[in-house]
Amino acid sequence: MEKLATTPRGGDRDGEDADHEVTLERLVARAETVSARACAAQVAEVRMLADAGRLAERDSAGSPGSVKAHDMALRAVAAELGGVLRLSDRTVQARIGDAREMVELYPNAVDAWEAGRISRGHMNVIVATGRAVPVERREEFEAEAIDRSLYDTPNRVRAGLEIYAEQLAQRSLTERHAEAVRSRSVRVYPGQDGMCDVVATVPMVIGDAILDRLTRMGQVVKDARDTRTSDDDDSETGVGSSLIEPDRRGIDQIRADVFADLLLAGTPALDPTRHGDAEGTLGAIRAQVQVVVPALALVGYDDSPSDLIGRSPIDADTARKLATNAPTLTRMLTDPASGTVIAVDSYRPAWAQRRHLRARDQ
Repeated sequence: MEKLATTPRGGDRDGEDADHEVTLERLVARAETVSARACAAQVAEVRMLADAGRLAERDSAGSPGSVKAHDMALRAVAAELGGVLRLSDRTVQARIGDAREMVELYPNAVDAWEAGRISRGHMNVIVATGRAVPVERREEFEAEAIDRSLYDTPNRVRAGLEIYAEQLAQRSLTERHAEAVRSRSVRVYPGQDGMCDVVATVPMVIGDAILDRLTRMGQVVKDARDTRTSDDDDSETGVGSSLIEPDRRGIDQIRADVFADLLLAGTPALDPTRHGDAEGTLGAIRAQVQVVVPALALVGYDDSPSDLIGRSPIDADTARKLATNAPTLTRMLTDPASGTVIAVDSYRPAWAQRRHLRARDQ
C-alpha cells in the first residue's frame, strides 16, 4: 500500500525527507522559512487592499458628491473582495483603510516587514503610536520605530514608541485626552451560551483604578472564604461545612461578581439627588430586564431557553431565578404556529407560589 505524503500543503519541508528525524535545528530552519513566507503573504495582502482603496478613489474622482461616490465605490470593491476573502464588506473596508495607512504613511516599515526584519505586530504598533505624530515628522518617527523594532518584541517596543511619539506631537497629550474623554461610553456585546462582554471606554487611570479596587475587594472575599473553610475543617463536628456549598470561585470570577454587585446594588458616590447624609435617588434605581420565558420552562417541566428581549437567549435556570424575584409577571398568550402575541395581561404570583419557587430554585 502506498504511503501517504505527510508534507503540509504549505511546503515548509522543501528538500527535506518527510521521514527524517525531527530535530530542534530543523524546526528552527523550518520556522524561519514559514515566517518568511507568512510575512510575504501578509504584506502582499496589505498591498492588494491598499491598491483596492486607491482604485475606489480613482473610480469616484470627479463625480458630483465625491464623498458619497467614493463610499459607494469602496463598498462595491469591498463586496467583490469579500466574496473571495470570505469576509463581510464592512470588514474588508476596515482592512482597506488600515492597509492604506500602512502602505502610504509608512512605506519603509512595510518594506522592513516584507523583508522579515519586523513582524505584523511591530507594524501595528508603529501605525497605532504614530497617529499622534505630525506629517512633517513622520519620516523621522518611522526610522526610529523601525530601528527599535529590530531588537525587541512589539509589546516591549510600544511603551517607548508612545513616549517618543508624544515628544514629536504638535498637540499635547493633555489636549488630545480632553478631546478623547468625550467618547467615553459603555457597551454590551452579546456572547455565546448566555454570556456577554460589558465594555466601558473610560480614561486609563479610571480603568486601572477600577481593576485595582475589584482586585482588592476580590482578595478580601477570597481571604474570608479561605479563613471560613479552614475553621470548618478544624471544627470537631463539621456540621456547618456540610450544609454550605464550598466557594470555589477564582479571583477573576470573584472580580466579575463584585463588579456586577456594585453596579446593580451599589450607591453612586456622585449623586446630585443626595441631600446631606441621606441616600439619593440614584442609589434607589435598580436594573430592569425583560425576559420572555416559556411557561413549561418557568414551572420546571423543561429547560427551553428564554429570550432576553433585544439581546440573546438565556438559560432556563437564570430565567427562573429572575421570575422568582420579580414582583409581577406579564403573561403573553401567543399563537403556537406563528408566534404572534394574541393577548397580554399582568399577573402577581401568590405568596405560596413565590415561596415554592424560592425553595425549589434556591
